[in-house]
Amino acid sequence: MAKDPADSKEKKLLKILCLHGYRQNGTVFREKTGAFRKALKKHAVFDFVDAPHVPVVPAQSNGESSSGAKDDKYTPRAWWFSKAQKTFSSWDETEIAEGFEFSVRDVLQYIKENGPYDGIMGFSQGACMTHLLATMNKKSTAGAENTEKLFKFVIIVAGFKSLSLVHNDQNTVFISNLPSLHIYGTGDEIVPNWKSQKLSEMYTAPGAKIVVHEGGHCVPPISKIKSDVISFLESVAI
Repeated sequence: MAKDPADSKEKKLLKILCLHGYRQNGTVFREKTGAFRKALKKHAVFDFVDAPHVPVVPAQSNGESSSGAKDDKYTPRAWWFSKAQKTFSSWDETEIAEGFEFSVRDVLQYIKENGPYDGIMGFSQGACMTHLLATMNKKSTAGAENTEKLFKFVIIVAGFKSLSLVHNDQNTVFISNLPSLHIYGTGDEIVPNWKSQKLSEMYTAPGAKIVVHEGGHCVPPISKIKSDVISFLESVAI
């Protein structure tokens, strides 16, 4: 009996763009997700991009502040700043989001040059950035274009809503057109789980999935969440 060509066709891997957290960079995020990526290699490939801004690192014991690491490979990065002093905290209620529009343009340009991508995965500030990009499917943002055709799902790890007034309008947008996977820990002391839960409530598409683990501010060990992540990836691969 002849074999159906469709059966022998190689399974297409999902291509996912990853946005790192504040004071991380693409290299650091890649290294921290090694086991995660290895466990999912039959389902997806992951690409990592650096945020364009370099934050000021708090003063060391000698009283001097630093604008980054000596090794460019590990230079800390940021998607935007909540203070004019080029620092960021998810707790800052502020009128600014310095560098945000530049980062949006930077990411969209990266997607154009290296995509297409099926989805975006963000961690911490990168998760907040992922959410803000997702809101652009319904609301325009200065200096940015509609992102509707640039990705079809999001994975948000330790996410939160921005407290910048710049993002007030975007914070009211319910995302009904993107399947989403939300991962957060009950032991997270940097982004408390209630912040991540509030963000997840903005996603109303039928494919929305929430995975809660007992860990802290991290992408949790894949053994704890593997079945949930694979289930989600299989659902968006259809």
